[in-house]
Amino acid sequence: MSGEKTPGRGFRVALSVGLAVVLAGVGLLFVVWGAVAERDAYRAAEPCGVRAEQECVRLTRATVQGTHDQAMGRGVRHWLRYTTGGPSSGEERVRMDGTSPVYAAVRAGDTVTLVRWQGEVASVRLGEVAQETHDSPARGWRMPLAVAQVLLLPGLAFVWCALRYRRRAAAPARETVPLLPLTVLLGSALLGPLGLVGAMSGADVGEALRRTAFCAPPVVAFSALVAWYVRRRSRKAADTSDLAPVTPQGRELLGAQVHGPVPYSRDGYGLLIVGDGPLVATLDPHGRVARSPLPASLTVERVRSIAPSDPRGWLERYRYDGVVLVCRDGDAEVLIGTARRDAPLVWGALLAAGGGTPPGQRTAGAG
Repeated sequence: MSGEKTPGRGFRVALSVGLAVVLAGVGLLFVVWGAVAERDAYRAAEPCGVRAEQECVRLTRATVQGTHDQAMGRGVRHWLRYTTGGPSSGEERVRMDGTSPVYAAVRAGDTVTLVRWQGEVASVRLGEVAQETHDSPARGWRMPLAVAQVLLLPGLAFVWCALRYRRRAAAPARETVPLLPLTVLLGSALLGPLGLVGAMSGADVGEALRRTAFCAPPVVAFSALVAWYVRRRSRKAADTSDLAPVTPQGRELLGAQVHGPVPYSRDGYGLLIVGDGPLVATLDPHGRVARSPLPASLTVERVRSIAPSDPRGWLERYRYDGVVLVCRDGDAEVLIGTARRDAPLVWGALLAAGGGTPPGQRTAGAG
């Protein structure tokens, strides 16, 4: 059918972006799988000399030279400084994972044991306690899992919404803001970062995923509440049945923009003078210069809410408070975008300029 609405470029872009993000997230899950395997091998490793070299951990005694807290933006990096030989050996340092239990307890001169895995310091032991370093394989799964959740949840939501839109593209829109898609998109956008927090703080993959799952019900409930509120506001903005023309009782300067293939449609003219003869579009707050009169032949056909297809900036400027007067000047369609509170005065001024006043029309001074 010629009038049937079909998915366009927006659908293809949303689906492509969603699939790309999902594939990136799935790729990171393979990284998580490899990191977990390395962590398990590290935890099961015995000191070198007992098992094969590539499957062992090398223990080295070191003398603590001090600690250093390095401020990095809003965070702090904790460095443990040490030497592994005599007084002539060079000082080295390793970044610790937090401050407990070793980093906060050591003092210069203390003897610690460095646990090396594949040539890198994986943990530091002080007596009976041990603490992992920042590069330890015990925590190598955290960042990939965190980023995977940040990517996968919104990515899957994008794909689902794109496919849903494709299935329903031919059907007439029943809602200005569909409740379910908005809930899914908002919930995934919020749950992804919470999954990042869970991954960075969980003891293992299972605990990290359980924390994300624990956050899901309140996040979904909050997202549904926000989506309901947005839909309610959108419905109210789309309903223009309560608007009626009001004749201005004096000169007023209103915020309004005229758009169309007519000479009085000019970029930057965001003000409209009403109640002082013919309507005049202007960019002068005093209305003295840069005046572009609107003709008396301009008639209002209908009033509607602002749509995405309207001139750029109208949605951002008015949001839920804007309406569009769809007018006709000969064969040309002219749009006047203005705030809902000003629309009755603009409408009434256009009627008065054209010499028509509907019976029972209110005036600006009427109660």
